[in-house]
Formats: sequence, structure tokens, C-alpha cells
Amino acid sequence: MDTGNFQDEKRQYKRVTLPGVSCSFKLLDPRTWSTYHDKTVNDVQDISIGGLRLCTKNELILKAPIGIDIKINSSQELIRTFGRVAWIRKKNPTSDDYNVGISFSWWKNDEEKKIVYDAIASQIS
Repeated sequence: MDTGNFQDEKRQYKRVTLPGVSCSFKLLDPRTWSTYHDKTVNDVQDISIGGLRLCTKNELILKAPIGIDIKINSSQELIRTFGRVAWIRKKNPTSDDYNVGISFSWWKNDEEKKIVYDAIASQIS
């Protein structure tokens, strides 16, 4: 997967890798109500206050609404947020794995958003 030159990054928010962060998700798209992915725990590849990238075996629907539970570390409670599938890329032609970008659109509360913000800030400074 070609991610381009990091210095050419056009993202609004800085993305970081946070070791041990995982998430589970459930598509909220009516076309996929019968398909639940929330039992699958996926490692978060990188995260920002605006979204995250994960690797999954599930080929998701572009722009589908999605509910996400984020686990920052083993002692932290689950953080529930909602977003949309922003992009999907097959990891490589022979793999069944997909890199998926999720854009956050709603947080349950400001305290949970601050937990994510603080975790990201600790990696930047």
C-alpha cells in the first residue's frame, strides 16, 4: 500500500500509532443489518482525533455509518464513537485483509474524546 510521503500529508489531524489500541465495530448501514462485525477485535494501525485506520478481513461498504468501540489500553473502559467508512484498500493483491479508514462523526461525550486526545498528545510530545 502506498501511503505517500508523510511530509505531503494533507490530513487535518496528526495520526499516531498507539501500541495496544484495539477496536470493535458494527456497521449501521441498513443494507448490512444481518452482518455484525462487533465480535471481531481489530488492531488500530493509527489514530487521530478525526479518525482511525484499522486492518480487518471484512470488506466494508464505503461511506457506511459505523459504530466503533475503542480500547486505549487494558485498564481503560471502552470508548464508544460513531463515524463513517472513509476509504477501503486491499492490503495486497493476494491477501484477504483490508486497510480501512474510519472518519469520526460523533462522540458519546467530551470526556471520552479527551481520553483519545490525551493518548494521542502523549505520543506527539
